[in-house]
Amino acid sequence: MKLFIILLSIPMFITACTNPDDETAESQPPEEETTEEETEEVMEEETEEEAPPEVTPIDVTSDAFISNFFSGNYEYRTISVHSSYDYMVDRLGEPVGSGSTVDGTYYHYDHIGFNFPEAVGSVEDTAELKVDGIIIFPEEFSKQDAVEHFGWPSSDEVSDFRMFYDSDDSNGQYVMMKYNQEDRITEIILQYKDLSDTEFYD
Repeated sequence: MKLFIILLSIPMFITACTNPDDETAESQPPEEETTEEETEEVMEEETEEEAPPEVTPIDVTSDAFISNFFSGNYEYRTISVHSSYDYMVDRLGEPVGSGSTVDGTYYHYDHIGFNFPEAVGSVEDTAELKVDGIIIFPEEFSKQDAVEHFGWPSSDEVSDFRMFYDSDDSNGQYVMMKYNQEDRITEIILQYKDLSDTEFYD
């Protein structure tokens, strides 16, 4: 009888000594592999976030553009007058190129540029270099459209291919539109500087 009891207790003893978590541990992947996968996913998300936003054409004929632009509230992807060069690059990435329109230097993307009083290479701290004007490069917008549909301009200097618009002569904001021989408007400039003080009147 004692022998029979001993024989019965042996399987129970073996079962008790076996680790019940072994199968679970074998079915789970190693911790290192999971960590690597998570790291890769985080890196992919960060890369997507860091990509500069696409700069799309601006519809200068829309009511929102007209009202915001001439009320001085116009902003594009949070870049506005008094934003710094560093902030602009942080929000939109490196500009496509640069040029000169009124005074100073503008840095532009596909359809918009931001004017600064000095070139980046002329200053020690680009964080202190602030936007003082905005340049729009419109598509398919003519002088006739501006005059007939929106009441532009308040003056037209035909010999110099530029028009001026100022809906409020007390707000310190000045708008100039440059056009070519085909009467297509090539640039719309919002400047926080009296245009009579710029190179156009030298």
